[in-house]
Amino acid sequence: MDDIIIWVIIIGFYAPLHFIPPILLVMFKSDKPVRSIALRRSLIDCSLSMALAFVVIYFIGLDNMLLAMAILFGAMFLPYLRVIKISANNRESES
Repeated sequence: MDDIIIWVIIIGFYAPLHFIPPILLVMFKSDKPVRSIALRRSLIDCSLSMALAFVVIYFIGLDNMLLAMAILFGAMFLPYLRVIKISANNRESES
């Protein structure tokens, strides 16, 4: 297969896995007054980490598919830092 087709398929499967779980967790874990701000920030986090992952792959791991997948897998966890921060803030406000 052509490399472009392979990368389009990878992006097609990677984007929903990268965006949906953190957004759902932010929706469920954030309080109503700050939910829209938290969702916007989480979407920005997801977009930036996904773009950064593909830039790193382009410069480092384009020829090595295993390295590229490892970079994408590692980048999937960056948006969860926002979820952890929101959870910590909710615990502090409840105390």
